[in-house]
Amino acid sequence: MPLRVRRFVSCQCREIAEKPICFSVLMPEGGMAPELAYVTAKFAALAPFANVADLLAELLPVGGAVNAGTVRNRARRVGARIARLRPEGAADPDSDAVTPAVVIGLDGGYLRSRHRRPERNFEVIAGKVLNLDGSQHRFAFARNGNSAREFADAVVGAGVRLGTPTTVLSDGDAGLWKLQRQVLPQATLVLDWFHIAMRFEHALQAVRGFGAGTCNDYLRSHPIRELENSKWKLWHGLSSACLGRLAHLTHWFDAAHVRDVRGAATVQRHINNLIEYLHANELALVNYGRRRHDRQPISTAFVESAVNEILSKRMIKKQQMRWNRWTVQPFLDVRVAVLNDTLVGSFKRLYPDFRPNNENHAARMSA
Repeated sequence: MPLRVRRFVSCQCREIAEKPICFSVLMPEGGMAPELAYVTAKFAALAPFANVADLLAELLPVGGAVNAGTVRNRARRVGARIARLRPEGAADPDSDAVTPAVVIGLDGGYLRSRHRRPERNFEVIAGKVLNLDGSQHRFAFARNGNSAREFADAVVGAGVRLGTPTTVLSDGDAGLWKLQRQVLPQATLVLDWFHIAMRFEHALQAVRGFGAGTCNDYLRSHPIRELENSKWKLWHGLSSACLGRLAHLTHWFDAAHVRDVRGAATVQRHINNLIEYLHANELALVNYGRRRHDRQPISTAFVESAVNEILSKRMIKKQQMRWNRWTVQPFLDVRVAVLNDTLVGSFKRLYPDFRPNNENHAARMSA
C-alpha cells in the first residue's frame, strides 16, 4: 500500500546535504503533540477508552483518536514515560532530609484478569499518605515479585524519608505487614478498629441467638457481658487483658452444661476466630481511646476511599474490562497522577514548552 510520508529536506545550497528527517520524529510523542497526549491520557484515566475515542473524534478537527485501542496505547505510553516523573519545580529526593510525620494507609483490591488461567483475578495494592498539613498522596501497584520496590518508590515519591515518623494502618493482612517490615521497619503499626469491631459484632450476633427458644436462653447474658467487657479493654489499650477474657470465655463454652446448648459451637467458632485475628496482629494493637482523643486516625476508611477512587470507579464498577497483571501498572500510574494533580507538572518537566489549553486561555484573558 503506497503511503505519503512528509519529510524535511535540507537546503540544496549546503555543501553536505543532510539526510531527510521524517516529520513524525520531530514530535515528542511519535508524531503527536504533548498537549494531545496529555488530553488523551487524562480522559483515559477518567472514562472508558471507547468513550474517550468518541469524545476526541467529536471535539478535535483532525480526529484525536481512531478507536479505543489507540487511546489505550497512548495512555500506556504516557504512564510508562511521564506519569512517575516529579512535577516541575519539585526538589530531588534527599534521604537525609527531615520531614514531618505522616500516616500511611494500605489496602488491596482485585481486578479481573485478562487471562483467566492461572488466575481469574489479581490483587492491586492501593494506599494513601496523609501529611500534617492535610495534603494527600495516592499510590497503587500490582502485587508482583517487586512489590517492595514499588512500595518504596511510592513512599519516597510522597516525601517520606528514612527519619520520617511514620504510622502505618492496615486491616491485618499478612502481606501488607510484610511490605511494611521491608520498607518501613521503624513505623508505628495500627490495626484498623473497624475490622476489630466487625469481628466483635459477629460474635455478639451469634451470642444473641445462643440458646434461643430453650430453657437455657438465660446463659446468653454471661458471654454478652464478657464480650462487651473485652471490647472495652481493647479500646483502652489493655490487649492482654482482652485476650485473657476471651480465652476464659472459650473455656466456659467447653463446660458440660454449655457445650450442648443450641448455637454453642457457632459462638465458640466466632470467638476463636477473633482470638486468632488479635493474636496475629498483637503488635498493631494500640490504645484506640487515646488516639481517638488526640484526633489521630484509628481506621483505614481514608485508604478504602483511595481504593474506590483508583480501582473501583474506573476499573471495576460498571466496567466489564479485564486487565493484564504485567501491563496494568502504566494505567495505574496515569490514574494516580490525575487524582494527585501531578500529571501536568510531569509533562512540564519533560517538555518545558508544554502548555495545557486552560493556561493558554487564562493568559489570553489576562492580556
